[in-house]
Amino acid sequence: MNIWIIETAEPMPTDGNVRLMRCGILASTLLARRHTVVWWASTFDHARKIQRARHNAHVTLSSGLHIRYLYGPSYTKNVTPARLVHNHVLARTFARTAPAMPRPDIIFCCLPTLEMAHQSISFARHIGVPILIDIRDQWPDIYLKPFPRPLHGLAQMMLWTEFHKMRSICRRATGITAVSQTYFDWALTYAGRGQGMYDGVFPLGYPATTAHAATALNQRAHELQAAHGIRSDALVISFVGIFGLSYDLETVIEAARLLHAQGVTQVQFVLAGDGDKGKRLRNLARGIDTVIFPGWLDERSIHALLKLSSIGLAPYVKGALQSLPNKPFEYMAAGLPILSSLQGELETLITNEHIGKQYQPGNAQSLVDQVRWFLDHPDTATAMGKRSRRLLEERFSTETVYARLADRS
Repeated sequence: MNIWIIETAEPMPTDGNVRLMRCGILASTLLARRHTVVWWASTFDHARKIQRARHNAHVTLSSGLHIRYLYGPSYTKNVTPARLVHNHVLARTFARTAPAMPRPDIIFCCLPTLEMAHQSISFARHIGVPILIDIRDQWPDIYLKPFPRPLHGLAQMMLWTEFHKMRSICRRATGITAVSQTYFDWALTYAGRGQGMYDGVFPLGYPATTAHAATALNQRAHELQAAHGIRSDALVISFVGIFGLSYDLETVIEAARLLHAQGVTQVQFVLAGDGDKGKRLRNLARGIDTVIFPGWLDERSIHALLKLSSIGLAPYVKGALQSLPNKPFEYMAAGLPILSSLQGELETLITNEHIGKQYQPGNAQSLVDQVRWFLDHPDTATAMGKRSRRLLEERFSTETVYARLADRS
């Protein structure tokens, strides 16, 4: 089969030593089954905010994967009018380019973005091929976040075209897949129907095995310790990700300040990554030597950091729309207990499976209390980490999840 994957913001196989995410893993699974796979993506690297190319480009990898890069204008922040321009330009370019390509047998399109999903649905319907819409985030509901709840109705009226577009996408899709039950139920509400035979929930998951040799990981772990002062005798609490609006790293830094003032020196917070809030966060953490910013890390370095860590941190803002994001699965694969502020489906998973602790979003003292709990209960924390690893192997490994998703595709 000729399968098209449409996803514009993930790390790409051409980006160097990066960890491939949902569509990268799905593409590899489909290629292993001898399908032809064409991945439509943006020239603009969403994470690093750099251009991969200055024009449309077609790349064929040794694996057989075809990548169709569509030129999209740059933007400097994730929430900005320039990003909306990027999304619209990309969707229009796809609409012009797709009809000239060999006809696909099925299309797998991720949402966001609304613009690309809308064009993909129109194209699929026009040529008469099935299309699955994969729900990764709650767009356009995310646009309502800046408005007080009493004004949500007015905001929806102002953004009527976006909500109409979402209803059209969900109702016209052949099938709907989602990364969590919460997102799945939300999308079916937009579709105005119950679950069908082409629908399903497929969590993001994480590989149960790593390609990095133990010796290489140990060496990289020692390098990280030497470069950034990560101590082997500390309770190392690590976050790996983009410093974006969904993550409440300010509360993490405030908790570190409280612990520092209380003379608690055996805890280190390692905040790996960067993003829109990077400069501000570094300024907030000035003078707190227990907060470490190692910057962007490649895949091997991420595995090495988590090998050094005691706890995986999932610090989401209050009211965050994420449900079962990728980050907890990454921590589970490393055998770490999870310390999270995300309410909803993840909180239920952590509580029911006893794989971590929950703190109140935006409440630094609540985070401090849970950190102290981990300090006081090292054996229980270790058992939590073992359960989290076992749970990943049983239910959330990419080997299991993406074999099922490939069957659906």
